[in-house]
Amino acid sequence: MAPIAFVLEFFVVSKLAGKLAFTVMKPTDRPQFITYAISICICCIMCPTMSLIATVLFKEPSFGEWIRTWAMNFPMAICYQMFYCGPFVRLIFRLIFRRGDKKQQ
Repeated sequence: MAPIAFVLEFFVVSKLAGKLAFTVMKPTDRPQFITYAISICICCIMCPTMSLIATVLFKEPSFGEWIRTWAMNFPMAICYQMFYCGPFVRLIFRLIFRRGDKKQQ
């Protein structure tokens, strides 16, 4: 499922989430809030999509089972993205890709 999620997010969901986030946000808004809006939009698109794929692959495929899987996955997915994974990845990227504020040695 990881390759499916990567391809889906990289080629489809990230572009769609950016467009969706900017229906609510303006480019002049704080970059932090724009990042949060895009993260929430990605989660709101990926969670039902991946829940559908998981339902088809691992469970008895039905509309009710997909909704149940989605409802069980969404609270954890949004909390994981907003409170753990998102901040952790932003920290790692800040450490790796420092801006030109400091002189390089």
